[in-house]
Amino acid sequence: MFQDIKEKIINYVFNISVQPVLFHELMTANKQFNDGMHLKGINLGFRLRLGRAYLVFLAIAHIFIIPLAFVIHAVFAGADCHLSIIMAVLFTAILFAFMGMFKEWLYDEISLKRIQDAWKLHFPHFDYSKNKNAVCKIYNESIEQDIPKKDLERFILDRLID
Repeated sequence: MFQDIKEKIINYVFNISVQPVLFHELMTANKQFNDGMHLKGINLGFRLRLGRAYLVFLAIAHIFIIPLAFVIHAVFAGADCHLSIIMAVLFTAILFAFMGMFKEWLYDEISLKRIQDAWKLHFPHFDYSKNKNAVCKIYNESIEQDIPKKDLERFILDRLID
């Protein structure tokens, strides 16, 4: 169920290109993703619709905010107004911090999805989860040996098969 909801959110929040990811871009994205780096600078064919991301985030946040408001309303109803103002400022800061984390999660999920889709296109006979690290090591070797982009796919496939 969570996977279906995640797919619907990703499809709603992002514009995803129908064009396939190029082999060189796939290798660069796979390397950076395996190294735990963000892929915002790599063209994987998606664009975030920020307004829709805010709408989805606020809808999800309200699932937690409304019950919390009912619970803590009685506490703040009798409290000093200064305390209420301070708590409102803290709550707003926390809300915006979580929005930043939500956007990073969205980027990570769409990046992984686009990498796996491109993997199926460029490496149809090799499972992503089993071979992603091996391909990353081979790609690093190709960078060290200055293999041209036109020979990169053959170089990686030859090394992967051996």
